[in-house]
Amino acid sequence: MLIPGLVRVVPTERWRLALEFTSGEVRLFDCSVARLHREQPALDWSALASPERFKHLRFDAGRVWWPGGHVLEADYLFTASTPLTGQELENQLLRVAFRNQAPTPEHPTHHVYYVCVVPFGARPFLIGESINGGHGEMGGSVSLGLTGLKEWQGWQEHFELSGCGWAVPMIGSDERSAVDAVVREVCRRADTDESDTVGYDWKKQQR
Repeated sequence: MLIPGLVRVVPTERWRLALEFTSGEVRLFDCSVARLHREQPALDWSALASPERFKHLRFDAGRVWWPGGHVLEADYLFTASTPLTGQELENQLLRVAFRNQAPTPEHPTHHVYYVCVVPFGARPFLIGESINGGHGEMGGSVSLGLTGLKEWQGWQEHFELSGCGWAVPMIGSDERSAVDAVVREVCRRADTDESDTVGYDWKKQQR
């Protein structure tokens, strides 16, 4: 059987790779370190237990790879993954950035702005706020297509407050191209000095 090539690879927040192939099929691969050690024992995959290193990937039609010589071939990924359909497509999320901007008029310690992308969803831009947190959580989120995002007053400022002002110029006239550009940049920045997490006060975030 001729294995189709990769056209999209999205690392999700749950150590999964959402994969789109040239055949048009979207599939989900469980990229847990335990599985990789079991099925690809020639390499030590422990580094990918870090969410930052896991996201710091590149791909072409025939493979996905990470720094350090970690490579997964497209034929293996295709046969070892499962089809994604329906609501499952809406659940494959990648965080672009988030920042706690407290104190704000709304809350003294917890006012988090965030941006995520849902590349295979009907409305792939997820933007929101978390205010107060815990049992007293306020705020909310909204999923938008490209047109809806551009019509949403203040979206550029929301990106800036979330820590991803760099993504604003990537939001062009084509929805898929914009989403793919943002995903590629998240992967490029992950585990580098440009990462969303570098210099971030995680203790402040957890208040």
